[in-house]
Amino acid sequence: MIDYLKKDRWSAYAVGALMGVLGWFIFYTGHHLGTTLAVQKFTGIVVGIFSKKHVMDSQYYMKSFKTSVIEWQQVFVIFLFFGSLVASKLSKKKRVEYVPVIWAQNFGKSKLKRNIYAFIGGVILIFGARLAGGCTSGHAISGGLQLSVISWIFMIVVFAFAIPTALIIYRKSIK
Repeated sequence: MIDYLKKDRWSAYAVGALMGVLGWFIFYTGHHLGTTLAVQKFTGIVVGIFSKKHVMDSQYYMKSFKTSVIEWQQVFVIFLFFGSLVASKLSKKKRVEYVPVIWAQNFGKSKLKRNIYAFIGGVILIFGARLAGGCTSGHAISGGLQLSVISWIFMIVVFAFAIPTALIIYRKSIK
């Protein structure tokens, strides 16, 4: 088993099956899988350090603080980082890549430029996810497992826009 965990890439089928089992467990405990609500709570905690009144007066933040301040989703987001770290340490492939080859082919080798664009993309992604009422994991995994119509529409729209966008952005390396 430990040899399988050390592979550079795992089987998509095995990971998909494990995600399905994780989904069953999460539904059994009365929760759903998602990360943007955790980001909303983390943001509320940070903003609350500087202006507790702003958080208390905000329906947006207070909606996420109906229960305890820290819940399992915040722990899940923190452990996503640690799980990724453990997976990278177990992997036989020991390569640090600050600027992916496909990015360098299209936009150059500047780490600063790559980080700025990654940050902007992340902000847009989080904003869009909150606007859509959930993130990709919330809609695609939890919503998809529940056969939620809005979640299926969300994923169709994501692929309808993501594929052409990737083809346009990375057109130099596709040729």
